[in-house]
Amino acid sequence: MIFSFIKIILNHGKIKEDVKIYLFIGLILYMLIQVTYLMRIIYVKLHNPAFIFITSFILLSLLGSVLLMLPSSTTNIKKISFIDALFTSTSAVCVTGLTVLDTAKDFTYSGKIIILTLVELGGLGILTITSFFSYFFRDGFSFKEAVFVSNFLNAKTTNNVLTLAVKVVLFTVTVEFIGTILIYLSIKEKKIIDCDNPLFFSIFHSISSFCNSGFSTLSQGLHSKSVRFNYLLQLVIAFLLILGGIGFNILFNFFTYVWLTVKKFFYKIFKDEYLKYTVNIVSLNTKIVVSTTLFLLFFGTIFYYINEYYYSLSEHHSFYGKWIVAFFSSATSRTAGFHVLNMNCLSPVTILFTIFLMWVGASPASTGGGIKTSTFALALMNIISLSKGNNRLEIQRKEISLESIRLAFSIIVLSLIVIYISILFIVFLDPKINVLSIVFEAFSAFSTTGLSLGITSNLSDGSKLILIFLMLLGRIGIFNVMISLLKSNRINSHYYYKYPKGYILIN
Repeated sequence: MIFSFIKIILNHGKIKEDVKIYLFIGLILYMLIQVTYLMRIIYVKLHNPAFIFITSFILLSLLGSVLLMLPSSTTNIKKISFIDALFTSTSAVCVTGLTVLDTAKDFTYSGKIIILTLVELGGLGILTITSFFSYFFRDGFSFKEAVFVSNFLNAKTTNNVLTLAVKVVLFTVTVEFIGTILIYLSIKEKKIIDCDNPLFFSIFHSISSFCNSGFSTLSQGLHSKSVRFNYLLQLVIAFLLILGGIGFNILFNFFTYVWLTVKKFFYKIFKDEYLKYTVNIVSLNTKIVVSTTLFLLFFGTIFYYINEYYYSLSEHHSFYGKWIVAFFSSATSRTAGFHVLNMNCLSPVTILFTIFLMWVGASPASTGGGIKTSTFALALMNIISLSKGNNRLEIQRKEISLESIRLAFSIIVLSLIVIYISILFIVFLDPKINVLSIVFEAFSAFSTTGLSLGITSNLSDGSKLILIFLMLLGRIGIFNVMISLLKSNRINSHYYYKYPKGYILIN
């Protein structure tokens, strides 16, 4: 019924384009409410938070693939295959951006709306959206639901977790609204050759940027001639994807610190009151994530500027243009998948460095993927600590728990094992494709980045299924899968006794 309504809107000549956009936004809201009600019915009856988390992404990917196979979703006379629909849907839900079809030409407005809805649901998480609507449209919120949402949002307790979910959604909508305005202002006076509706272009790219998905309504993405040299647009998108990839907990912690600092300043000036012993609310997690993010952005920008100065950056003649493109490439390589540089002209060194940035990815509890910045930082600092002969990791007068260190190294090892096995299978299924391109594609899928060297549409169905598996695993998290499969609800007896220690030669 809803898609018949969409078809009527699209074919109605008397409805203005801007009005159609507003109607589409209303339809997105309607679809969100219906999907979240369905998910709430499902997870109320189950007891494993990790399993619920995994199931939500899998069901959403399958639902999206069915919707994308509807005749009103594509423009081609030939129907889209189930594998291509599932690949596109999974790429949207996992906010990856890898595509086997041309989003601009092969999908209608309704198809693009479906993709955009899947991106928003996948970026925020279906459990967060469900909690948001529960806050306004449902009576009560069970403890079990609070546990599920707290697991997804990485909240320490279930206290006020519903309020946190509402804050996440409202913050996201606010940032995406501001991003839409800024993107629209950056393109309204310039002809966007490949885009017939600047407002829809702005909405689509604002949501896609904040959710770190990398989907674009332009056939060549941001490398299209119409926007390739629009540096203001690149800066807006870069900051949107950085905000989306740094993590909601980090953002809220930072904004609270700024607010209290400003509040203290005004108290001191206007009320002549000095707040003594103000608690430093910036958590260690925030410091590590922000420092690592700035470190990767800074050195990534310098690397792209130096290494691609005479190659892919040569078409950008201005000094500030080269630096903006280098900064944009450094930011998008870790999370988003937008590209301004010609991917086919990148040097092998740049490709390998981009693989590293993709592998590290975004931060915990964000819309991005990868092993996460905190995981990389903890592993690196622990290596340095061990090299100095220390038997424990201490950062700013705090001892990092052994559990966090073990988890960081486990994630690193597991990610490399899974990616390596996937590469082996893809090379076996598509032996004619360049190995470096396959390696790049596998890391891009696992880290949910979405960058590609142009081989995605040429892969066999078997290889596409492997990439689908990698995208799901990268978005869900390896340990979430292992916990849902292996964790037992029984009390572990090893807490009540200890075996003798065994020492194994390592080096």
